[in-house]
Amino acid sequence: MLKKRFAPLLLTALLTAACSNQQDDSAGTKDAPGKSAAASPASGQGASGGNRNKPQMVTTTQTTLRNLPLVLSAQGNVLSLDEVDVRAQKTGTVAQVQFSEGQEVRRGQVLFSLDDREDAAAVKRAEAAVVGARAQLDIAERDLKRAQDLSAQNFVSSSALDTARNKVDSARAGMQENQAALEQAKVALTYSVIRAPFDGRAGRIDVRVGSLVTTTTPMVKVSRMHPIGVSFTLPERDLPMLLASQREKPVRVEVETGDGRKAPGEVSFIDSTVDRVAGTIAIKARIDNNSRNLWPGQYVTTRVTVGELKDVVVLPAQAIVNGPTHRFVYVVKDDATVTPQNVELQRIVDGQAVVTGIGGGVKIVLEGGQNLRPGGRIEEAAPLAANGESAPRKRRDGKKGGNAGSGEGKNPT
Repeated sequence: MLKKRFAPLLLTALLTAACSNQQDDSAGTKDAPGKSAAASPASGQGASGGNRNKPQMVTTTQTTLRNLPLVLSAQGNVLSLDEVDVRAQKTGTVAQVQFSEGQEVRRGQVLFSLDDREDAAAVKRAEAAVVGARAQLDIAERDLKRAQDLSAQNFVSSSALDTARNKVDSARAGMQENQAALEQAKVALTYSVIRAPFDGRAGRIDVRVGSLVTTTTPMVKVSRMHPIGVSFTLPERDLPMLLASQREKPVRVEVETGDGRKAPGEVSFIDSTVDRVAGTIAIKARIDNNSRNLWPGQYVTTRVTVGELKDVVVLPAQAIVNGPTHRFVYVVKDDATVTPQNVELQRIVDGQAVVTGIGGGVKIVLEGGQNLRPGGRIEEAAPLAANGESAPRKRRDGKKGGNAGSGEGKNPT
């Protein structure tokens, strides 16, 4: 009876234990993928670490030690060395315009003629006055000669002789006065003809035939075109080099227009005062402009050669990285890693940077350095010479490949 009563209870306990063991086995099985997932971040970190250690593709060049022409560059403004607004010297009416707008005129060429009838009449009146004064002088001189003859014979007194002399002196003074008036009338007549003051180019004509002009009326602007000037400024720090070069020989200047045309010249003026606010010195240059490539008011690039920098370290300007506190370049080591090297930029000449803090013949990163870090590994895409020309690089199989970005040396498959 007891076996029959406890048999169902024993069977139920065994079934419950079996189910519990199966659930434990299932839980263990599910825990295994979890462990693998926990391990995957580690493997992911390893992959990330691998990406960080992946070589960066860069181009390189070498620093060079050489002599470099010292050329100072600045933006300049073309100006005419002689430029005037032609005005009349008297009030009058324009009778003729004897040139065209934009015409090249020569010194002394007639530009305008004013109504000169009144001035011509004044000249004739002055000429007649001179003739009358000369006649009075002749009469006075004859009377003096007669008085001298009579005085020698004691027929006239000495006071009468003195009176004759006074008349001659007065007539001579009157003669000189009328001659001066004639010269003044002739000068006033020349004001009716307006001539070009120098060789140059005429601008816009602001008056026409029949216009009433005064001494304040601008009639036309004449600008000298050859030679022509260029004004520009240089930093105060360049003044000693400029003055030293000028003491040895004339300082050469070359200006370039926006379309690439160039014209040579030389410095003609250095201001006597440095601008205290801007820290610059004003310069003017005299440029040959026979070809008329330069025009007053035009903006040009000015290059001044003031000497030569000897035995300086030169590298392409784009290789320099601007850090938060200093400039530096990435030096390529023998194990294909890079290390930063601080440099001090002295100046940039035609895209070439003159620096200190590094020697010549050092391999540096030219392009691709923005993603580099100290100690990072690199792979050279196409080594560049100091002049920026690319050279073919070796592939890993030892053969020469093409430049970076070209299809040479690639497997078509």
